[in-house]
Amino acid sequence: MSMSWVLALTYNAVLLSVGGYAWVRGGRPERIGAAINIAASFATGALQLIDRRHYAPAEAIVLGIDVVVAISFYWLAIRTTRFWPIWAFGFALANLIMTVAALLLPGVSLFAYHSGLSAYAYLALGALLLGAWRMPPGADDVLKNGSRRAWFAKEKLREHSQLNSNV
Repeated sequence: MSMSWVLALTYNAVLLSVGGYAWVRGGRPERIGAAINIAASFATGALQLIDRRHYAPAEAIVLGIDVVVAISFYWLAIRTTRFWPIWAFGFALANLIMTVAALLLPGVSLFAYHSGLSAYAYLALGALLLGAWRMPPGADDVLKNGSRRAWFAKEKLREHSQLNSNV
């Protein structure tokens, strides 16, 4: 078995472990983050298994998947009360910058390019893992939902009940 297969299997094991942990332990944002990571990783992996040209820097379909990942984490970061999606968005953005840099600098070795992408993928998984790990075991429904709207509604209700109790 070649080293590339060992690295791919290791990444997939980490991906599925972190995604499963986030699904079980985390709330709605962590489940969305796990789905983003798993879907993008398997879509990219499937493309690369089908045709080796998808390993090239800035290959259109893979670049499109990376753009969708960055947009998805941005959307999640602005919609949730969690902090980890901001980090995941930053790592996805760094991934895009590295892809563009590899396109503009054709002398970059393929190994260096893919090593950088792997580093950002592991960092995004680390952010997801920390986000799921920080979820308290007895979290209420609003905290598990993670929505800014639900949180603001809860705060408004709490303020309203405090005003009524002070009267």
